[in-house]
Amino acid sequence: MLNEDLIFLNKDFKTDKEFLENISDELLKKGYVKESFKEAILKREEEFPTAIGTIKYNLAIPHTDSKHVNKPGIALVKFNNKCKFKEMCTNNEIGVDIAFVLLVTEKEKQVQLLSKLMEIFSQSEFLEKIYKEENSSKIVSLLNDKLI
Repeated sequence: MLNEDLIFLNKDFKTDKEFLENISDELLKKGYVKESFKEAILKREEEFPTAIGTIKYNLAIPHTDSKHVNKPGIALVKFNNKCKFKEMCTNNEIGVDIAFVLLVTEKEKQVQLLSKLMEIFSQSEFLEKIYKEENSSKIVSLLNDKLI
């Protein structure tokens, strides 16, 4: 699910909208998503926010319907400075450190993937490893070990 061309390190975005527009363009260029992806993910994030506060790092898991995705994967983005997203349960704005953009082509696999990610998110030591790691291939290896 993860490979190095989906790892984006040291990015700076102020808002979820700015970030989602940018990542959508990147994913479109790489052939992972369809033209419709950007509008769909922006709308979904507005209606159903995806930020999650954890003990040490705040995360976001933006995603949209599989009909907007060409190839499966997870784009991992680490922000230099916290990017503002709305929190999943409260709708309060929080600063996010890492975003996991889900690219699911089979709708029935989305819940399973979200469940595995939620397990990872509860492991603060593991999240710290991911956040501090600057080598894309090492990040891919760490996450693939947990997700596969």
